[in-house]
Amino acid sequence: MKRIFATLILSFAVIGPVTADDSLYTKQFSTCMDKTGGVTSAMLNCIRAETVIQDAKLNTVYKKLGEQLTLARKNELRAVQRLWIQYRDANCGFYADPDGGTLAIVTGNDCVLEETALRAKELESFLAEY
Repeated sequence: MKRIFATLILSFAVIGPVTADDSLYTKQFSTCMDKTGGVTSAMLNCIRAETVIQDAKLNTVYKKLGEQLTLARKNELRAVQRLWIQYRDANCGFYADPDGGTLAIVTGNDCVLEETALRAKELESFLAEY
C-alpha cells in the first residue's frame, strides 16, 4: 500500500511540472499526458513525441530567423545556438541522475522538452523583430 501511495505522489509531482505551461506545448501532449495514468513509460512516450514536435518547431524558426539576418548575425546565431544545445544537453543530463531511478529519467526528458519549447518561443520573439 505504501508503494502504491508513493507511486501516486511521484506521478502527480511529475505530471504537474510537465504540463505546467500548456501554452508551450500542443494539445495532443496534454491529452497524451492525461491518459498516462502516471505510468512512467507512457509519460516518456508523450514527452518524447512532443519533443520531436518542439524540436521541429525550433528548427523551422531558427531557419526563418537565419534567413532574415546578415551573414555576420547569422554566424553569431549559429554559434549561440550551438552553445545553447551544449547547455541544454548538459543541464538536462544532470537532471537525469543515473541513481535517481525512473523519476530522474522523466525529469531529464521533461527538461529537454521544456528547454526546447522555450528556445523556440525565444527565437520566435527575435523573428518578430525582423
